[in-house]
Amino acid sequence: PERAEVLAHVTAWLARAYYTIEQKPAPTQAMAEALALAEARALDGPAVAVHVRVAWADGTIYVDLADEGWRVVEVDAYGWRVVDGAPVKFHRAAGMLPLPVPVRGAPLDGLRAFVNVKNEGTWRLLVSWLAMALRPSGPYPVLALFGEQGSAKSTVTRVLRELLDPNAAPLRSEPREPRDLMIAAEHGWVVALDNLSHLVPWLSDVICRLSTGGGSSTRELYTDADEVIFSAVRPVILNGIEEVITRGDLMQRAIIVELPAIGAEERRAERDFWGAFGAARPALFGALLD
Repeated sequence: PERAEVLAHVTAWLARAYYTIEQKPAPTQAMAEALALAEARALDGPAVAVHVRVAWADGTIYVDLADEGWRVVEVDAYGWRVVDGAPVKFHRAAGMLPLPVPVRGAPLDGLRAFVNVKNEGTWRLLVSWLAMALRPSGPYPVLALFGEQGSAKSTVTRVLRELLDPNAAPLRSEPREPRDLMIAAEHGWVVALDNLSHLVPWLSDVICRLSTGGGSSTRELYTDADEVIFSAVRPVILNGIEEVITRGDLMQRAIIVELPAIGAEERRAERDFWGAFGAARPALFGALLD
């Protein structure tokens, strides 16, 4: 799938470049020969590691803003700064959205207005999970949000993902097979599973592997013998009405947070809520980097 994606991008770029110069479509045979030559040269070149959203190099963390200028946030022991490039390579999958340019000086307490967390101990756990999720290497505890209907579980899950790894499809339903979950992890930094009613054993096992490491293998599509290996360690958020974590191995890897019900007088119009959150995101991202 990665090769096909790269070829599609190069094909589109090459076709546009030819049209810009010649003002006519590129000949099919010439396009095929140019693409074959480009791929052959690429295979002879050096191989480098490619990262999604967060990377580590020489004692410095790099967070990809995923904007058009390919800017990153550089974080080290002396603070953070927005720079135009990084000594590492980032991959941007379909659906990945840009992070805001962070703003300095605001307290992270401003996040309290957007997460339904009342208990001080729970708040500290939530902030700790957010900070750990920006580290480029795991293991990462699984953040499990539970609460009755109307406790804003999905909203809190989406808010947390928007702070770390915004995506056109921020929340995912229960996957049908391990392949679905591992592909999501390969193409995004945070895996957010919404409104789970139960965890079948295989799904619990895959979430454990995402939390602490360990690859998954599956047969490549349309082949009988070829195997595809998925290996990723990612921050995971899941939510549900009932506490669906029952297996001990996942329980040991989880931070379990119970969200209280929200009274009618505390509810906000969705348009107003997301408008306020969008305005606050640059300052909240900056506070998280601090």
